[in-house]
Amino acid sequence: MSAGRSWALGAALLAQMVAAREAQAHPARFWPLMGGSLCLAGLVTLPEERRELGAPTPGWALAAVAVGAGLHLLVRAGALLLGGGPRLRDHLERVRAGAHSVPAPLAAALAVPAAAGEELYWRGLQPGPRFGGEVVGPALWYAGCQLPSGNPLLALGALPLGLAGGWLRMRSGSLIPAVIAHVVFSELTLVWPGLPAAPGAASSRVATET
Repeated sequence: MSAGRSWALGAALLAQMVAAREAQAHPARFWPLMGGSLCLAGLVTLPEERRELGAPTPGWALAAVAVGAGLHLLVRAGALLLGGGPRLRDHLERVRAGAHSVPAPLAAALAVPAAAGEELYWRGLQPGPRFGGEVVGPALWYAGCQLPSGNPLLALGALPLGLAGGWLRMRSGSLIPAVIAHVVFSELTLVWPGLPAAPGAASSRVATET
């Protein structure tokens, strides 16, 4: 890997971490921050990953849709189980407030390039066998990247999403199923039906914070 590419990957990673933290501190800025940083990250790895963008078989495309929907149900169940405590309830409401900070049609459109850019970046980041290989390594890095946001729910959601994306790419031989699964997951989790409201949470207060 060239020094220039290493610097570009590192800068894109730093941008994602800063954006995640700022988006949680200021939910109204969620889509500009996350959408911008993730699209930038995807552009960094696009030249290298272009050869992996071949069309998958219909079976893998359908499998990717099912994986994305299943991951949404998993995260939704986790939010219901973990969202009872005051601290976690606030974290959950910050995610919901950020997701709902723009009209739903705009959020649905923005989720597509953001999810695609995220998959391009993390599938292109191959830390090697010493650091978990093609599937586990990038998933751990992806989850760890969410920790500076101060919201543990983001890391808990990122880990299964990262593992699933890596597995789909490895088994199908194409990045497209991983992108499809990520888009489906993002649309269901951030747009409709979204994450469940935490019981007793003051979502209107969080939504107005900037």
